[in-house]
Amino acid sequence: MEKAKNLFPGVFLVFVIAVIAKILGEFFPYVGGVIFALLIGITIRNSLSINERFIEGIEDVVKKWLKIAIILLGATLSFSSILDIGTQSILVILFVVTGGILITLLFGKLLKIHHTLALLIGAGTSICGATAISVIKGVLQAKESVVAYAISTIFFFNIVATFLYPVLGQWMELSALQLGIWAGVSIHDTSSVVAVGYLLGDDVGEVATTVKLVRTLFILPLVLAISFIAVRRNEGAASLRGAFPLFVLGFLVMSGAYSFGIISENISVSLGTTAKFLIVMVMAGVGLQVRWENIRSLGMKPFVAGLAASLFVGVFSLLLILYLV
Repeated sequence: MEKAKNLFPGVFLVFVIAVIAKILGEFFPYVGGVIFALLIGITIRNSLSINERFIEGIEDVVKKWLKIAIILLGATLSFSSILDIGTQSILVILFVVTGGILITLLFGKLLKIHHTLALLIGAGTSICGATAISVIKGVLQAKESVVAYAISTIFFFNIVATFLYPVLGQWMELSALQLGIWAGVSIHDTSSVVAVGYLLGDDVGEVATTVKLVRTLFILPLVLAISFIAVRRNEGAASLRGAFPLFVLGFLVMSGAYSFGIISENISVSLGTTAKFLIVMVMAGVGLQVRWENIRSLGMKPFVAGLAASLFVGVFSLLLILYLV
């Protein structure tokens, strides 16, 4: 009860912003509710003083409610669709994840950035934003200041991608499959991938969500590789606990229920609608976490490394998609 009381102010604020954003999105569909939610959140955070009692609820929405939304979205996709999308995107994901990390490490070396910071930025750019950074920091035993630096760098480019990709997506004459794979494989954070995907259309959103979940699973081999290197160097390594995103299992369970007719078409539509509104709430929460002073405090070297990684992931993945898909 006490926990719910602490969460209520922040959750209610996010809910109100989401309702307003959804209404505005219906009036201006080319902008969409998720972009309005992000803009309203950013404006409130940087023009008004947010009381501490709102923070816990906002963080809860961003961290947990997105996972709930993704699990619910599983009820809108059959196993056959997931396998089809995964098969067509796996090569692109593999090349982008590997190349993105290597490019960031290369720029880190050229710019004389500490290898831990460079690896965190590379993993966040190439796999799944702050989630990848949070998992890998335990393996590398990274300092909190380095982790915060990496997350801030990734956060900045993720916000840029959230605004930029819908514009590019509507401008380029790509198929729903190509757009979905591009969003799923090149936008950093899961929340923005899902939001941008569904902003561009339900078909694009389904592809983007599936591709992003496949991409997220690449945390596992990366953690194994880092652990192996860390042990060889006698630097210690954390266990793999927490490396596997459990909400992916929830997504697959719901997809199985839909595939075998346990979830009817009507219920599937209702769950999908609920999930999309939760995504708008999550983006409102993301906006409320954007503090320009934190972004301005980033040094140029990590910024350049993050920019190089983001450009590589965005451009290289697009070229691969045009060639392979």
